[in-house]
Amino acid sequence: MVCADYSYSMSGSSKNDLGNLNISTEDILKSVVEIVTGMVALIPEIPELEDMSTTELYVFLFSAVSDKVSNGILAKQLNISKAAVSIATKSLLKKGLIKTVQSQEDRRHFHIVLSQEGKNVYNKLLEAFGRIFEQLLVSLPKEEIMKLQIGFETMVRFSRMITEFKSKANNND
Repeated sequence: MVCADYSYSMSGSSKNDLGNLNISTEDILKSVVEIVTGMVALIPEIPELEDMSTTELYVFLFSAVSDKVSNGILAKQLNISKAAVSIATKSLLKKGLIKTVQSQEDRRHFHIVLSQEGKNVYNKLLEAFGRIFEQLLVSLPKEEIMKLQIGFETMVRFSRMITEFKSKANNND
């Protein structure tokens, strides 16, 4: 496991000195990749999810946890082309996992939401994910669980900072 201790100098070709921390961007990237692949491995074997492409899975999960999702928003948030999102949403529509709902604010626009079947699949995922996570958390002391929760909250804040940074950079172009 990469999980570097950032209080010490780390190996890697790209280091940034923040105060007295030497942070290797390469080590951070390796940690992020390990976290993402580890979390994806936690997705239990649910046939409807196994048959999805990575883009379809992202669209499905983002639609499950977000309000007022559109192809444009998905493309922007997932940093993929509108064409790729369109292919994924058409496939999920065909599978009956999502549906489109006309916007109440602007009847020319449609939002993507989970269909009843999509909600059923998402609930199966939540239940299975919860069982797996409980089994893993039981082995950790309470202090470690609290650190894990703080770590997740920090990663979410950092992710939002990245999104905001990219948005500002795109507006300056």
